[in-house]
Amino acid sequence: MINQNFIWLALTITVFGNFAYIRDTLKGKTKPNRVTFFLWGTAPLIAYFSQKTGGGGIQSIYTLILGILAFVILASSFIDKRAYWAITKFDVACGIMSLVALILLISTGNALLALALSLIADLFAALPTIIKSYKHPKTETAIAYAVEIASSTIVLLTIHNWIFVNYIFAVYILFMNVLFTTLLITPRKITRT
Repeated sequence: MINQNFIWLALTITVFGNFAYIRDTLKGKTKPNRVTFFLWGTAPLIAYFSQKTGGGGIQSIYTLILGILAFVILASSFIDKRAYWAITKFDVACGIMSLVALILLISTGNALLALALSLIADLFAALPTIIKSYKHPKTETAIAYAVEIASSTIVLLTIHNWIFVNYIFAVYILFMNVLFTTLLITPRKITRT
């Protein structure tokens, strides 16, 4: 394991990647799904407080920053009218499922259960963007997801106390960013119907 101060390098990488996403959103090139980003802001903030309550270490700062940056991206999507992604019934259904998980986690006094529920909420929030990334990869900024792979890996390497609250969010973020990056950079054969 590496020194825990490397968490600051991970956070710098995270901010850099999200800055690229924000820049592309402000230009109208990237079109964030607002349901996803609202919930991607909410779930990590709740997860952060669950981590702190559950005895999490410095790695919880990573979770906090991810939540804050999601809200910054959400706000930036309102600045350029071209940055808007139309919300579908599926997006709303995923949003409702995510909100149900968030309500359940707020009502529990168990930090570990709350953390697990925040991950479930985050996953439901991600589904619309996973589908959008597959169907419309040009509406996303691949570099933002790719650099997050490095960031979450660094966070995992800083863990000295391998308890659930310290590693689960970073593992989840690593997995999700590998998925998003793969979806966004894999060439697709365009079929005409």
